[in-house]
Amino acid sequence: MKVLEKTRTIFTVVVIVAISTLFLMLTFTPENSTATDGNEEAKPTLSVMGVSSMNVQPDLASVALTVEVKAENASEAMGKNAEIMSRVINALKQLGLEDDEIRTRHVGLYPEYFYPKDKPPVLIGYKAVNSITVTTQKFDILGLIIDTAVANGVNKVEGVWFTLSKKLQDSVKLQLISSAMENAKLKAEAALEPLGMSITGVKSIEIKEAGWYYPVVYREAAETVATTPIMPGEIEVTVMVYVVFYIG
Repeated sequence: MKVLEKTRTIFTVVVIVAISTLFLMLTFTPENSTATDGNEEAKPTLSVMGVSSMNVQPDLASVALTVEVKAENASEAMGKNAEIMSRVINALKQLGLEDDEIRTRHVGLYPEYFYPKDKPPVLIGYKAVNSITVTTQKFDILGLIIDTAVANGVNKVEGVWFTLSKKLQDSVKLQLISSAMENAKLKAEAALEPLGMSITGVKSIEIKEAGWYYPVVYREAAETVATTPIMPGEIEVTVMVYVVFYIG
């Protein structure tokens, strides 16, 4: 008899535990979780744009140099062009430039025609074009690079572009992101204070980066005289952040 009562007691406890577990499962359902998420989404928000800018001295310069040669036949044009460009590159290396600072940008061969009135065009020769870009941090010899290239056969100096190296870009952007976030926070607090409200959290952050690089364009090489002056100036780098704050 005692054994039967003990068995009933154990069975009753198991049933109670099972019912309690089922109750907890029913109480904590995905629907309730969704409702919580819905409440989070229902919180009031304020969208603000933060901006931060900085003028930075560039640490990288690119110079675009071109050799154009015209001749009666294609092979002659390409041969003369290759000879001149080889001389230019060797002269630039004599200034201390490394192989990784000089790269070919464009090589082309184009037929040239004479267009007589009321007659078919007449082939009169070919133009071979070879362009290189010199990218360096040696700002002290930028003018000398251009002068040396021209002296050795370059007949087009297409421009100089000042930029930031990746290392400097990353450093500046991190500073600007922090400043832009502070700017966004200050704007939000200024807007909320008269309403007696405050920031309670952050829903989302979007970062936009922008930079302006200033090219210096030169005249045709035939007009270049003396030592070419180079003034890099400064680059304005701007970062914008779009922040959605929870408010209350």
